[in-house]
Amino acid sequence: MSEIRILSEKIGVYHLFGRIVHKRRLLGEAERDVWVRALHRAAAFSGVELITYCVLGNHFHILARVDPAARACDDAELVRRFRALYGESKAQWCALDASGLAHALAHDPPSTADRLRERLRARMGSVPEFMRTLRQRYTKWYNRTHDTVGTLWAECYGSVLVQDMPWLVALVAAYIDLNPVRAGLADLPEDYRWSGYAAALAGQTDLRAALAACFPSEESEDKAFAAYRLLMFGRGAAEKRDRGSVDRGAWLEAVRRGGELAPHELLQLRARFMTRGRAMGTVEWMRSGEGGAALTRLRKPPQPVPVEVIDGEDIAVAHRRLASGGLGMPEATEDGEA
Repeated sequence: MSEIRILSEKIGVYHLFGRIVHKRRLLGEAERDVWVRALHRAAAFSGVELITYCVLGNHFHILARVDPAARACDDAELVRRFRALYGESKAQWCALDASGLAHALAHDPPSTADRLRERLRARMGSVPEFMRTLRQRYTKWYNRTHDTVGTLWAECYGSVLVQDMPWLVALVAAYIDLNPVRAGLADLPEDYRWSGYAAALAGQTDLRAALAACFPSEESEDKAFAAYRLLMFGRGAAEKRDRGSVDRGAWLEAVRRGGELAPHELLQLRARFMTRGRAMGTVEWMRSGEGGAALTRLRKPPQPVPVEVIDGEDIAVAHRRLASGGLGMPEATEDGEA
């Protein structure tokens, strides 16, 4: 199913998700390792800030901040991003490696060098180009490695524009990082290594900074992570907020069987409703902010529907019209199937 996507003309946060064709569980440990590396390379090339991610056996989630201004970069930055994606290999489309690109930009005739610049910059600061780079390059690797042909991904990827508010970004991040727990693949989110949360705990500085930024009132990165951990674990499981400690049994009860509903559980209950939308944010943002401006650029703008999330905080979700059998968000189950 093809659709016109809602895209912000300013910096935007997007929840992106997709699944393997026929819902097949084709991504083993080695395949997920490569997917994570491909994600980081595609993000570095595109100038996209990763907030978190999770890849399972048959689907993935990405939460990312995308700035269209990322395409306004100089030659040195173009070469750096080119190398981040292609390494020291030659790109088939231009038959150049990073050193060759640097030489071409500096010494080729101006018209030739400008065409190279524009072709590269057109792929940066863009959600569709970022996802195209990731999905196509990973598919080529998968087919080459497994001696297969054809498409790997089902339908088009899903995309939801999320209002760039710390508490809302944190809620969506928590939903993503708890995917393997809901799927029964890990007891704790840090036990699942193919996620942004686990990578941040392991010391990946960019991801640590992105998640910590969701808690601007916390005075240190460590305290921000304690607050995020409590957000994921649920308020009813917390023993002491200042230490960030939790009762493991109470948390598992909250996540898996109910108990006192935490923010991520409320998101889980409404996940299919919200991720079938085009955008999500406060009612005001949807009506008169960037969310509303982005919606008006669509030929048939959907109407925002308010949804209470927690503690009186509410958001509005602008729904996409789905054809029968259209793309919905993959749901994690105990065997990891969507």
